Amino acid sequence: MVLDPQLPAHLAHWGIDVMRMEKSEKSMAELEIDQNLSLEFDKITEAGAALQPLTGPGYVGLVNLGNSCYMNSVLQVLWALPELRSRYVDAAAAIYGSAPQDPSSDFAAQFAKIGTALLTGNTKAPPPAPAPVAAPAAAAAAGEGAAAAGAADGPQPMSCEAEGVETEGGSQAGVQGQQGSGHSVKPQAFKSLVGRGHPEFSSGRQQDAQEYFGHLLEVASRAEHAAGARLAAAAVQEGSDAVPQAGQASLEGPTARLFKFGTEDRIQCGVTGRVAYISSESTCLGLHIPLEAAENLADLQRYQERQQKRQKVKGEEAEPGAAAAAAVTAATKHEEEEARVVPRVPFSACLAGYAGDSLVEGYYSLAAGKNTQAIKRTRFSSFPPYLLVQLQRYYTDDSWQPRKKEVEVPAPQHLDLEGLRGQGLQPGEQLQPDDGPSATQTATANPSAATPSTTPPPPTADETIVGQLVSMGFTANASRRAALAVGNSNADAATAWACEHMEDPDFNDALPEPAAAEAAGAAGGGGGAAAVAAAQPSIPEPSPDSLAMLAAMGFTERQARGALAACQGSMERAADWLFSREGDLEAAVEAVLGGGGAGGGAGVAGPDAAAAAGPAAGPAAAPLPLLDGPGRYELLGIVSHIGANTGCGHYVAHVKKDGRWAIFDDEKVAASEAPPFDRGYLYLYRRCE
Repeated sequence: MVLDPQLPAHLAHWGIDVMRMEKSEKSMAELEIDQNLSLEFDKITEAGAALQPLTGPGYVGLVNLGNSCYMNSVLQVLWALPELRSRYVDAAAAIYGSAPQDPSSDFAAQFAKIGTALLTGNTKAPPPAPAPVAAPAAAAAAGEGAAAAGAADGPQPMSCEAEGVETEGGSQAGVQGQQGSGHSVKPQAFKSLVGRGHPEFSSGRQQDAQEYFGHLLEVASRAEHAAGARLAAAAVQEGSDAVPQAGQASLEGPTARLFKFGTEDRIQCGVTGRVAYISSESTCLGLHIPLEAAENLADLQRYQERQQKRQKVKGEEAEPGAAAAAAVTAATKHEEEEARVVPRVPFSACLAGYAGDSLVEGYYSLAAGKNTQAIKRTRFSSFPPYLLVQLQRYYTDDSWQPRKKEVEVPAPQHLDLEGLRGQGLQPGEQLQPDDGPSATQTATANPSAATPSTTPPPPTADETIVGQLVSMGFTANASRRAALAVGNSNADAATAWACEHMEDPDFNDALPEPAAAEAAGAAGGGGGAAAVAAAQPSIPEPSPDSLAMLAAMGFTERQARGALAACQGSMERAADWLFSREGDLEAAVEAVLGGGGAGGGAGVAGPDAAAAAGPAAGPAAAPLPLLDGPGRYELLGIVSHIGANTGCGHYVAHVKKDGRWAIFDDEKVAASEAPPFDRGYLYLYRRCE
């Protein structure tokens, strides 16, 4: 070994500037990461297979606008739903005719434009080069001439329809070029509209496809609510011959209703044995992947041992010689030839973890009158027409860095969940009381004192958790809010909650004092004009911009004022507040604003109050019930992710159309030979009627 303290200067004599050079040799960790990504990329994109390109209606690609593959994959899967075609594509002419003066801000028009391009092939672009077949060339040219001649009589037919392109890649199907850009759509206006006002989806960064799916459904629900009868009338106008019966029922509500399902949480007190049933709704079924349930644990352990031995051989500082070089070469060759072994977890294990019993710490039992342990079990109360399943492959490691689980979970093409349907209260079960044991006697003797005597003591934040969050840089008020929001469970959950709610306007505000909250509740419960008058000055004046944005969604000024008052002026939270209370919205607004309907109540004063309330005087519309049916499904689409975490990498979609799987990799579309059933991130199942 020779040490040269002036090595940079000596190398500079020969024109080598080591200070500007970069490392080119990869470490073992970098080589393993590259191997993992290569394996995952090959499996998901079906690299190496001679895939048959597809073009024509239903097989149109979407151009990547720069880290927009998450949006492209979600749109390709969504537009496989016939219900969306019935609502937007079949009624596109009526939607365009009723669009506002600026259609770039109209979600219905932009969504219909995307669907029309994808499902009909009308991309307003030159058709891709046809397959080099001599016989049909004249017929294809004649078809193009007929299309050009008929353009003056009506709407110009799309090029692929004029050629009679089949959607199965048959003998008449056009063949895409190697670059895949001959027949695709550039959804720039749609991406800008849906991402407008969102800190992440309005940027050019890579995003989580599941989060975008939920955001898109929320934007669609708001737009459809604001459109009112416009979409319903357009859909009915076009008829319903090609739409299933379940799709016809879905036209009565927002598109998100197709994915919304109900869950039933059964919580049993560990002391008294009494139960409580809590109902909730969701549009995505998230499944945790238990790595300990892998079927190939023994093979995985042996593979890891072999990998450690190879690394040891490569890392040995042996004397130069033929034997040492041969050992390293043999180890490297064997490593390249051996297939990588990753955990393989059955899909049933993920479902078992979701439906199994879990222990709940710190559960307040009204029957026992104290905090106890409880057993929680989740079941379905309804099954939607389409079930979106998310395999939770991503997590945060000990250093708070996002990571991805390298695991295979073979998803079944047919799924039966009827065994997980909830049955409600069973014979022999006793419900938790709504109030304490002495509620009836106390309320009879002194109604005003009933609530304080039966309400459990207000929870307090765990100072240990608060201290850990404060040490991370959060304020004391924010740390207490986070600890209470997760029920003082642990510091990790509180930190995750704090990171998700850092943008809340009241994130760093002090929590209300228990005495003040009880006094406010007593004043509200006591009723009377004095209590309402005393509460009105505390309602802040909402922002005119927020009122205008909520009014554009189809809500009255009074409803917007009530929502903003309930959400401390946050427009985003106010919109969620309004949409979550559509079934009994007027009662919720009345509870917030008080008796402002006449005589100048809170929020809307004077003689204009009744006018601002609009249809509030009539009875509130009953909420639409959840769509329900048999819990048997077949797989319709897969969204897969390639990369170390959701903030980077690439998304690819696989969709089953006409009994055949197709791969949608941005603008490239081809027939799929081996869909990645075990590598998917999102799985969309369609209910079997």
